[in-house]
Amino acid sequence: MNVLLTRPLLQVKELQSMVLKSGNKPLFFPTLKLNPIDAKAEKSHYDVVIFISANAVEHGLKILKTMSYHQIFAVGSATARKLSENDTKIDDFPRENASSEALLALDSVNCLHHKIILIFRGRGRGGRETLKQGLIKQDNQVEYVEVYERVSHDINSLHYQSLNEFLLSNEGIISITSIDSMKSLLEISSQILDINKLKNYLLVVLSDRIKTYVNSIGFDKVLVTPNASDNGIISVLTNLNTLDKSVKSS
Repeated sequence: MNVLLTRPLLQVKELQSMVLKSGNKPLFFPTLKLNPIDAKAEKSHYDVVIFISANAVEHGLKILKTMSYHQIFAVGSATARKLSENDTKIDDFPRENASSEALLALDSVNCLHHKIILIFRGRGRGGRETLKQGLIKQDNQVEYVEVYERVSHDINSLHYQSLNEFLLSNEGIISITSIDSMKSLLEISSQILDINKLKNYLLVVLSDRIKTYVNSIGFDKVLVTPNASDNGIISVLTNLNTLDKSVKSS
């Protein structure tokens, strides 16, 4: 089965390999690109720093090295792994689910009070404030440093090629990893075809929040991954493949 991969090209190699191993065909359709921001933190010392994504780690480590801090947290396992790969010790992160809610639920985060906290994140088109507001409720002072921005990818021949091949089959899966990615998918696709054609295909998304958004714009065939990771995407593909084989053999 064809799987349309919408992540930035520089971040999709591992997922591409996993999709191939699962017996499906990956098609590249980059919806976003990441541009670094020449940013700096307001202070030289923070009690706590939090990285909201692996991208924030990649673009924020240079700033981290210019400051001192007592504790460091990651929003999920992929972000924590990126920190570890860069020899940065992590105090804690949610093991089961990568989300602001899961991070706030950790005992090690729930006990933070009267701390000065810096959150490393990207600049998107309407980011969530869940983590910041949750920390403020615990009487913490919270600041952001935005170290990259997500912008829509320029349309090119790869988009035409992948979309044309994807539409050759009535079956196919579109992988969506963020609301920004979905918005850009529609922006790019609308220059190629009637986007209503895409509503016939199954979307695999990383969270209930993304599902709520895509449902609101008319996409009804949606499955949410068990966790917000590449493994979560592959587990859905594997289950679909198993179900398809079972139906065909019955």
